[in-house]
Amino acid sequence: MRAYELTGFGGPEVLRLGARREPVPGPREVVVDTRAIGLNPIDILQRSGTFRFANPTRFPVVPGNEFSGVVSAVGAEATSLSVGDAVFARTDKARLGALAERVAIEERLVAPMPRSLDFVTAAAVPLAGTTALQAIRDALDVRPKDRLLITGGSSMVGMFAIQLAARAGGHVVTTASSSSESLLRGLGADEVIDYRTQTIDTGSRVFDKVFDLVGGAPAAALSSVVAPGGRLVTVSATPTPGSVRHDYTMAAWRAVLLETALRLATLGPRRHARRGGYTYGFLSMRPSGDDLRELGSLIDDGALRVKIDSTYDFARADEALARVETRRAKGKVVLVLP
Repeated sequence: MRAYELTGFGGPEVLRLGARREPVPGPREVVVDTRAIGLNPIDILQRSGTFRFANPTRFPVVPGNEFSGVVSAVGAEATSLSVGDAVFARTDKARLGALAERVAIEERLVAPMPRSLDFVTAAAVPLAGTTALQAIRDALDVRPKDRLLITGGSSMVGMFAIQLAARAGGHVVTTASSSSESLLRGLGADEVIDYRTQTIDTGSRVFDKVFDLVGGAPAAALSSVVAPGGRLVTVSATPTPGSVRHDYTMAAWRAVLLETALRLATLGPRRHARRGGYTYGFLSMRPSGDDLRELGSLIDDGALRVKIDSTYDFARADEALARVETRRAKGKVVLVLP
């Protein structure tokens, strides 16, 4: 089969298209013939080696985090899926492997594709949709009348989060450029703050819950707008202790070093949280077939919309990833297989 491989950590030059052996399903796995592959900013971080300490890699390795396709083989102990089923999935974080014509994956991470979506649109859902769902439903526990701030609302996670939070009854405020205001209000945002002309911490805005999708310098201002007793959850800043330990299997000594480094690196924001009387944490989403089923039901019921920015042929992954790297995509960038 054709598959992309990373030959090392680095820039676009370390990604190559080559041939690999056909995957064979393990007892509780299925093999999926991919039809479309969603691309994300995390693909760039994984290529550059951002997670190399937590997840040491043996090269060459097939990258890729989410896909849609058709089941072509089923392991002996897999019971919920059959050959011919249209499915979508977010791959195991340590294993990856979506950037290929076929993927072997644990059955528990896979879900039937929403009936109302085609393969391209379905491939846009797993990573961003699951992240938003676990943030709004679990980490933030958004309730009716909660005042919620979502930074970076025009990102794919942001667009899903806006819809889920509005559905939960929250008053949703988001940051974005003015060109995205109409789109985000249409998804359920009550207010859109133009980050180019306004800062979050000006005025008297206070929020019960904050979901940070931007990180960097703007995140420092968030500590002043979280109400006492509130929650601030980020997916863009340095992970907090314990937040990524479940993602990878690692030696005890490596886990201790990682947790110590994260404890020191996040000392500042955790101190701000204690002084402000709110909780602060990093959300590392967990791939889940059950969560994909929940998202699929919401999509088929018309409660969630999925936006595609652009599509590229499978052979043009370098161009597609360059589009992702601009951070200007309004929706998902998707690779399409014949």
